[in-house]
Amino acid sequence: PADSGAALHAATTSSAAPVAATGPSEPPWAIDKQGDRIGSKSFRTWIWDQPMRSRKHVAIGAMRVGTSVKLKSKTPVQGQGCNGKWYAIEPHGFICTDETTTFDFDSPYWRALATLRPKPGIYPYRYAFSMGAPMYSRIPTAAEQKSAEYEMGKTKRFQTLGKWSEGHEKLISTKEEDFFKADGPVPDFYKGTKGIEGSPWNPAQAKVKVIPAGSGFSYSRVFEAEGRLWLLTPDLFLIPADRTWPYQTSDFKGVELDEKNTLPVAWVRGAGGAPQYKKDGESFTKTDAKYAGRKPVFLTGKSVKVKKVEYWEAKDGSWVADEKAVNDDISIVLPPKELKYEIKAGEKWLESSILGGTMTAYVGLKPVYTTLWSPGLGGVPVKGNNPKKFATTEVGIFPIQWKDAVEIMSPDPGAPTVFWFADVPWIQYVHPPMAMHVSYWHDSFGYPMSAECLNTSAADGMWLFNFTLPKIPEGWGSVGAGKSNGPSTKINITP
Repeated sequence: PADSGAALHAATTSSAAPVAATGPSEPPWAIDKQGDRIGSKSFRTWIWDQPMRSRKHVAIGAMRVGTSVKLKSKTPVQGQGCNGKWYAIEPHGFICTDETTTFDFDSPYWRALATLRPKPGIYPYRYAFSMGAPMYSRIPTAAEQKSAEYEMGKTKRFQTLGKWSEGHEKLISTKEEDFFKADGPVPDFYKGTKGIEGSPWNPAQAKVKVIPAGSGFSYSRVFEAEGRLWLLTPDLFLIPADRTWPYQTSDFKGVELDEKNTLPVAWVRGAGGAPQYKKDGESFTKTDAKYAGRKPVFLTGKSVKVKKVEYWEAKDGSWVADEKAVNDDISIVLPPKELKYEIKAGEKWLESSILGGTMTAYVGLKPVYTTLWSPGLGGVPVKGNNPKKFATTEVGIFPIQWKDAVEIMSPDPGAPTVFWFADVPWIQYVHPPMAMHVSYWHDSFGYPMSAECLNTSAADGMWLFNFTLPKIPEGWGSVGAGKSNGPSTKINITP
């Protein structure tokens, strides 16, 4: 499968809801001192609708580790289910002070976390693929490296892990010129042999755990120490670069629609493009010209069917052949004739086609964005079959339930140990564990690739995340629909 199909309760953040900017000479943690704020220093810090935490109450959001949110007041409020104190936060909600929170924005550990916050843009981090790599909490000595990696085999060796991992290896580069290069010196907080002051890990033992082969992870910096290149992850782990391979980024992006360029469109799904046709009387002839691959062709709406092939007139006068019987690289997206599913005029909504591999965003009946996405490898679901077992994306109309801007995704129950993808950006849960999210490990949008989720490119993922409701407030990393967060956007998934 090319996605995890499930997500853990890990920490998140969003460049869709940025905090106030610091000056060019100010450190990242200067933001945290702008007014009264509370920080998250470990995993998720949950946000509640009321100052009450129990099994009957559901969190309305969360903060990401290393980020902070503004308080409404420094004075605690009365509440229940919290061993610490409850504080009201902006713009609404409450946080309980526990082992995940801090007001100490001058501690070495907080400053280290703050420097590794996600950067603005479609990719909050850089990403790499693990061939089975150790995760160190500090720079290990040569002797510690030898002991910790004794049974891991040779370094800088790539081998395909098998059919189960094919989709995860699509964007890996094994070219020498693409390999990691140092982008700065050893961070100050890693100088010395005791690790970072305040770190939860025992400095006496450098190796904490292993990223399983086939997993993906994010990193913020690359530096050299003890004769090796090291990748620094956002959660302050060091990973030897020679046991990983870099992911290349996808440049695929859908298109925004307007009065001139709107539906209907023919999406050319294949990277190699598609032939153009000309009309000769009642017949059609293939020309030497081609439509660009992975691009939409805007149509007039006029079509002619000849036997099993339907030809669509493009706005430039050429014709597109929708040859489903012999070529499945063309997907036609037609405008809706009426609003259904209790969607109101002026309401935002999304429509996705499994067989077509297309997704379109609407405001009422007005289309505003169209793109390609990757559904489950199992194709159209069969009634009665478990979508997870058969790797199919469910069909139906679903309201978005929860949004994570950056999240660990894994099929493992509890904390990930067997397999995971770290810091996947722009996740939107539509029918948990089914989610719409970025896949930084493949670029085959428009074709089935996932375990059940809706895979998008990073550019599309960010656009769709910012388009849909609910919006993430400043300082939050996750947001749930309903209650004080307001309504959510619906997505209609069709065969």
